[in-house]
Parts: sequence; C-alpha cells; structure tokens
Amino acid sequence: MGYTETAGRKKSPRARRRAANLERIVDAAVRVSVEEGVDELSIKKVAELADYTPGALYRYFDSKDALLAAVAERVIGELQQRIAEADDVGASALARIGAQVRAYHAFATGDDHGFQIIAVMIGDPRVLLPDNAEAAKVMHAMIGALSPLAVALEAAAREGAIESTPVGGPDAAAERAMLLFSAFHGALQLRKQARMAPDLIHTDRIAFETARLILRGWGASREALDASLPQPFPR
Repeated sequence: MGYTETAGRKKSPRARRRAANLERIVDAAVRVSVEEGVDELSIKKVAELADYTPGALYRYFDSKDALLAAVAERVIGELQQRIAEADDVGASALARIGAQVRAYHAFATGDDHGFQIIAVMIGDPRVLLPDNAEAAKVMHAMIGALSPLAVALEAAAREGAIESTPVGGPDAAAERAMLLFSAFHGALQLRKQARMAPDLIHTDRIAFETARLILRGWGASREALDASLPQPFPR
C-alpha cells in the first residue's frame, strides 16, 4: 500500500522525497539531542549530520525551536504507539490502566533516549520552547499520547472501579491522566539519585507504588489493584 495524503490518494514522488528528507533530518536532530543534549541542538549541527547545507535545511525547519519541537513530537509519537499497543480495549478499565503504566515503565527503562528527552522537556526549569506555536504542538502531542489513559480512567469511573471526579466535565479524565503520568514519570526520574542511596531509593518500586497510591486515592480497591497493577518489585 502506498503513502496517502488523503483517503484514496497516493503521495506524489516529490511529496515522498520531502517526507523522506524530513525523516532523515529529524533522525539527525534526535541523535544530536541524545548524544550532546538539547542545548547543543542547532541547525548547523543537524545539517552536517544529515548531509545538508544549513540553507537547505532551513527549507524544512526555520528555527531551532521548530527542530526541537519535531524531536519532542517524534519521541512522544513513539511513546503514543507503545501506550496504544498496550491498551486492550476488551479488558477491564483498571487492567487497561495497569497495562499502560507498565508500557510507560518499559519505555522509560528500555529506551533511555526517548525518556531522556521527555525528562528534559518536562523537568528543565527553563522554557526550552519560547515559541508558543511550537510549544503548543508538543503539548498537543503529549495530550494525544495520554488520551488512551484518559479514556481508560473515564471508563474506570463509569464501571465504579474508581470514584467519579467531584466536578466532572470533559477535561476531568484528561487531568487525571496528566496527574498519574506526571507522578509516575517523576518517580522514575529518581533513578539518577538511586545510585547514591541504593538501600533507600528503589526507583521502580517507588514508581509503581506511587501509581497504586494515586489510584487508591481515587477509590480503587487494593484487591482490584493487586489484579490489574501488581507491585512487580517486592520489598
């Protein structure tokens, strides 16, 4: 099956070449970001790595902000695919939530590059994307990646597995998804500190316990969590 721009229409050879060039450029940008850090990302470095002139690369990305946003969207897209693949819509809502939490754990521990970039984008106190339009693209991508979690949380409330939000509304489940993700992600970032206190900081156990405590706070029973999100790292 060929590439499509719209249903039933193949991309032109020119469009396919452009898409391939964009892929190569973003590959190079991700490599620079991972190997040297996002602070070192630049049009010049990416152009050299992708075998472009800076002037030619500007036809695809007109600023470092646009390039960094593309890197973030690439990584978030990979995360979104993992979460979507883990989401078994035929299972109970809590089981779906548990599967997605485990998928993010696998992403964080098995693909340090992607987790590293997301961690910098979230955790760096500086505004890394001052261009609001580019920052909005990244936020939109993250909300999209977490949408299966929001759907599962909303279903869990309907099933009575967790309590409904006091206020409710269309953004209640999305806010819960962001809260659960932020807490789990933050706990996983303790891995850097764990080497200094290995007897105290068991990163993975803390991360999963954090997720369980949040769901318990929303009304999930211990028995249901033991079935859907067991603590995989015994004390």
